[in-house]
Amino acid sequence: MSDDLDSALWKAAWRFSDTRIQALARKVIHAMQRMPASGIFGDDYRFKTVWDEYCHEAQEGPHPMLEAAFDQTVAPMIAWHIDQLDHSERQLLETALAEGAEEWGDIATVVRKSLQGIAIARDLSKFANY
Repeated sequence: MSDDLDSALWKAAWRFSDTRIQALARKVIHAMQRMPASGIFGDDYRFKTVWDEYCHEAQEGPHPMLEAAFDQTVAPMIAWHIDQLDHSERQLLETALAEGAEEWGDIATVVRKSLQGIAIARDLSKFANY
């Protein structure tokens, strides 16, 4: 294979993996948005969903006990969505992530990083009880 074609294929695989990781993160977010808030932050905030609380933890934490609880909530969701991937898609993602994609690591780790980035960037000011 020519170097130009090889380079183009890698770039396409990396773009695909970045896009697909974001899509997996969005699926996890959607699932978290369907879960009612636990109320763990009390009356200081008007959070409606677990996603709202997760974003707060990402921005204001880490609080070790809460971080562990969120990990126990998020990890199975991520694993389930990864398990739904076709074997060839999973293999392509794993290869691209190991070979220089923007984010690197196993799929679950990279989806978790993407979730954190989205959560940190989210504006939560509408939830504060001032």
